[in-house]
Amino acid sequence: MNPRQAWDRLRTRTFRKRRHLAALWRYGTGRKMANIARVEWERVRGRDRLSGKPYILIVDPLNVCNLKCPLCPTGRGELPLKNGKMELEAFRRLVDTIAPHTVKIMLYNWGEPFLHKDILEIIAHAHGRGIATALSSNLNLLPRGGAEAVVRSGLDDLIVSCDGLTQETYEIYRKGGRVETVFANLEELAQARRRLGSRTPKIEFQFLVFEHNEHEVPHVEERARALGADFVRIMPPYIGPNSAGIRPARGDAFRKEEDPADDDGKSVFDPGSDPDELAARHPPPLQCFWPWRSMVINWNGSVDPCCFKNYHGDFGNIVDAGFEAIWNSDVYRYARRWIAGRAKDEVAPFKIVCRGCPGYR
Repeated sequence: MNPRQAWDRLRTRTFRKRRHLAALWRYGTGRKMANIARVEWERVRGRDRLSGKPYILIVDPLNVCNLKCPLCPTGRGELPLKNGKMELEAFRRLVDTIAPHTVKIMLYNWGEPFLHKDILEIIAHAHGRGIATALSSNLNLLPRGGAEAVVRSGLDDLIVSCDGLTQETYEIYRKGGRVETVFANLEELAQARRRLGSRTPKIEFQFLVFEHNEHEVPHVEERARALGADFVRIMPPYIGPNSAGIRPARGDAFRKEEDPADDDGKSVFDPGSDPDELAARHPPPLQCFWPWRSMVINWNGSVDPCCFKNYHGDFGNIVDAGFEAIWNSDVYRYARRWIAGRAKDEVAPFKIVCRGCPGYR
């Protein structure tokens, strides 16, 4: 790792830890703190049946997007899960169930959250139940009510994904988007926040570095902060075998330090990979906290273990079975045993992404 990579990683980790601590400070209760302590104790001990509950959730409001980014399975039309959106009442029931132990909900995954007609009501309900909310958007549109409505909803964190400072570079990856619209919406949000005297949402400007926009990196932070961003994250993307002509940056500082694929190109992230073969290459125990701390819920209620390859619903459906039945189900317990290195000798009863994954690094 070169000095630039080390500095960027330190800045990012510091900012994100500060953001999580802010959520804990604002929304933490004695019950939630006790639950976090219980979860971490059970995780360190490699427990598979948990009394602790996940304290960070990813809930995808919808898996539809207005852009066609070539590295994204949504943009390529390759998501195995059909397109749809979570109904407001279903979200409210879910939040009412998990509110006592949940500190934060990430309201994004495979779609553009601002396309959901009820996204502000979704944010406001979680906020009202004492849960921090975060959202990632390409910001080519704002929801009904505009920037002030976003601020008033109680949204805590907003990630703005923008990978170009000119239309020429921006549209190479963010196909169908307009960079000037992004800039105008970002500036409007920052101004609305000032008018309303609100400290939230905190705005992170996220810039993925490719070969075609690498020359703009020296100007990104100045431009983003001028528009009202609180933090700027400049980072390399994961560019897999289906890159659609998108090339990684030339400079080592903007290339991923570790590629999740093996030397022959096979990866747990690719549809044709054999999980048994990959599991032999990446034997447990693995460095991963997901099945203890968190849960990923798709728009239709299907559950996956993490945010990396999580559109199959292999862990059941929370709408059909309920939270308690899912959280300590046989498949979840097997995943925890596998990650902790306690299921090596078991005949694999489930085909889950955890088997063959190199771990969360």
